[in-house]
Amino acid sequence: MGKAGILPDLTSTFSYWRKQYDDALSSGNWSTMSLALHHMNGALEIEYRIPISSDLWEEQKDGYIVWKCNSCTSPETKIINKGEDNEYTKEIQVATCSKREDIERFTEKCSDIIRVLSGDITRRMWICPNCKNIASVRSVESQILKYKQPHYRGCIYEEPSRPKTSLMRNRGSYPSDMRKWGRTYSIELERQLAVYRIEYISQHGHEMEDTTGFQDRGDKS
Repeated sequence: MGKAGILPDLTSTFSYWRKQYDDALSSGNWSTMSLALHHMNGALEIEYRIPISSDLWEEQKDGYIVWKCNSCTSPETKIINKGEDNEYTKEIQVATCSKREDIERFTEKCSDIIRVLSGDITRRMWICPNCKNIASVRSVESQILKYKQPHYRGCIYEEPSRPKTSLMRNRGSYPSDMRKWGRTYSIELERQLAVYRIEYISQHGHEMEDTTGFQDRGDKS
């Protein structure tokens, strides 16, 4: 472990466990593959580590839900005449959209008028993070926005359940499930290591020493 705030060179550790992972993936040694991936994750400083959560993985799936506020706007760059000779960009104002997970929600008692009109005693409300306007959840406009590709989720879903017998571990869907989980975990780790390397170079002024022939996927031709 390096000094507080100073990132250590983890090339040697990461490379060792990557080789263990590659060998285990090829041979179908799922327990060793899992161990190697967790060691790779653990080698990263804590703020760079990938959380293991199936719930978080699903939340980050293909896109995210946003809620539109009808009380404020935000600038957006729009491409006019896209693909034509006279293509140009223009900044326009659109209804502010906020990620649903960033929005504060609460329950309030309905006023007498709303209670008579809706028959509800309470109602769910939300606060726009941008303008702090309070509105009813029931009337909100929402949409799903797709993440730009490639999209890294910054997490990994929980490891597939391990069958009780060795025979079952070599049959059925378990081998393919583990292979998919391992490759996905590895891709997310490679991305985290790339982020780590950028900060390391910023701090030290040079690349991490390649003592074991280490290359991440982004360096390979």
